[in-house]
Amino acid sequence: MGLKMTILVTVVIFGVHFSKIALGQWTTPWSSCSTTCGHGTRSRYYYSSSESEDCNDSCLNGGTIRSNQCDCPAGTTGTCCDDIPECASNPCQNGGACIEMINRYDCNCTRRYTGPNCENDLLWEHYSACQFEFKRCFRVFQHPLDWKGAKDFCARRNGHLAVVDTTEKQYFLETSLKTLEIDEDRSEFWIGASSTEHVLQWITGDVVVSSRWVPGVGNNIHGFGCLALNTHYNFMWNELYCATPAFFICEESITVRSFLGQSL
Repeated sequence: MGLKMTILVTVVIFGVHFSKIALGQWTTPWSSCSTTCGHGTRSRYYYSSSESEDCNDSCLNGGTIRSNQCDCPAGTTGTCCDDIPECASNPCQNGGACIEMINRYDCNCTRRYTGPNCENDLLWEHYSACQFEFKRCFRVFQHPLDWKGAKDFCARRNGHLAVVDTTEKQYFLETSLKTLEIDEDRSEFWIGASSTEHVLQWITGDVVVSSRWVPGVGNNIHGFGCLALNTHYNFMWNELYCATPAFFICEESITVRSFLGQSL
């Protein structure tokens, strides 16, 4: 086993006794790093020597080190690639909560608003068709959203996209929708079914079974999209790309309070 030796040397200059120096022992601790992040160095010393080592070899938020500095991606700033606070300007309207992301933000809107900044008020834009014997209402919204946006909106209302899994429900919706003045440019209404592994399923998990497909679809569904009612074909079913903007129908349970018009 090796032994570490410490040699004590007495320094005398012009007959003046100064001190004893312990060679091999550091006389200072590590200094602060030369950079906060990116790539820096720190040092320590003793009387006749010094050494250095790398430190703070990292950047925040996906930044990469280039020439001993942080090369920062969009949406970040500063020597360490700190996130730029997009929510600082309060972009979410009507009580929406701003969620900070890298180079963007998301708004978590309250149930009566939608849009990137919760700017669209949907409260007045819906038509209700209720089946009181089944304690449910269908809320028809003529404001185009993609399927996921419609699904999330219905969930914020404590409901879900309409599950039209019986002939009785289908007939009730057909009869109700025929009374509306529908924008002909928007001929589809999202309902609560989408493809999972090329099989159309209701949001309840049940497989979609129906013969009410628009002409030309039938058993030739592609298994890539989401389900909608088509106004041009008497509200028969059609499979669309889920990112397509369309009107939508929420299904909600009702109570005495909602029946009296106090809950929307």
